[in-house]
Amino acid sequence: MRHAQVWVKVNATVDAGIVEVVDALNGVPGLRTIDSCEGDVGGRWAHVYFEFGDWRELGAFVFEQLKPAVLQASSDASLAVETFGDHVMGKLRIRAEAVAVVASALKQLLHERP
Repeated sequence: MRHAQVWVKVNATVDAGIVEVVDALNGVPGLRTIDSCEGDVGGRWAHVYFEFGDWRELGAFVFEQLKPAVLQASSDASLAVETFGDHVMGKLRIRAEAVAVVASALKQLLHERP
C-alpha cells in the first residue's frame, strides 16, 4: 500500500562551512536543500543544491529573487538551474571565503520576502 508523502524539514548533518547558507535557504517555505558541501581543499568552492516547486517556480525564484540578492552581495557566487533527467534543481555555488556575506544577504532577502 502506498501512502501519501509530505515534505518536512528534518535535521541532517551539514558541513560547518556552509551551514549558514543551508539554514537560510531552508527557511524558505517550499524549498528543500538536497546536497551541500563547504568546498574541497583545491577549489574552495562551496555549493548547495535545492528544489523549489516545479521548474517554472524554481527558475523564477533563482533568477528573480536569489540572483539579485546574492550577486549584489558577492561576485564570488553563481546560480544555476540544472537538470538531471526529469529532475530539476537549483544550484548556488560560492567561493568559500564569501559564504558568510552570501548567507547574510540570503537572511536579509528572506526577512523581506512576503
